[in-house]
Amino acid sequence: MARIPRLLPLIAVAIGGVVAVRAVGVAPGLFEGAKAWAEEAPAAAGAPAKPALPGTCALSPEQLAQQAGISPAELKIIQSLSQRRTELDARDQDFATTLPLMVAAEQKLDAKVQALAALKAEMKQMLGQVDEREKAEIDRLVQVYSAMRPKEAAPVMASLEDRVRLPVAAAMRPRTLAAIMAQMTAPQAKELTEKLAARFQAQQMAARAAAEAATPPPAATPAA
Repeated sequence: MARIPRLLPLIAVAIGGVVAVRAVGVAPGLFEGAKAWAEEAPAAAGAPAKPALPGTCALSPEQLAQQAGISPAELKIIQSLSQRRTELDARDQDFATTLPLMVAAEQKLDAKVQALAALKAEMKQMLGQVDEREKAEIDRLVQVYSAMRPKEAAPVMASLEDRVRLPVAAAMRPRTLAAIMAQMTAPQAKELTEKLAARFQAQQMAARAAAEAATPPPAATPAA
């Protein structure tokens, strides 16, 4: 019996050794499992969502409307408004692009109009100068033929071109022209008379047309 107390410490030490040996054999498996869990946890937390399976079908318009709490007709209206908004945005973008081009074209057109107006004024001034010189030349010819004797002036005036003799004859005094025409032959006097009358009528018609063009049209009376 005296040996039993001495054996108890030995037995306790043996049992502790067995437990330690088993713990050492199990520990590597536990360590490897913990390590694997620690490596997989961050990857699982940062991994993207898995894509839908190929066999999954998209929602129909009716299902979308049902999920949104609206009717299919309202869904169509919303989709149509969205498409219209996209078209309007594209049109606004096109307008924003073409607006500078339109402004530049308008500026060029204004410049051309101003250039044409200046050219018109210059031509009008030149024509006025030509008319003045032409009038001065006609007055000089009138003085020349009026100073000639009618018998000498008649054949010369009858041989002139209409663009010369008609303005000269129209600017002469009636008594001087009558004396010259009296020395012409009957056909010559008849021709000169008719052409002077036609010239006068053309001038009257041109003056009337210019007056009508300058007069603004009357305002339209409102209907009763």
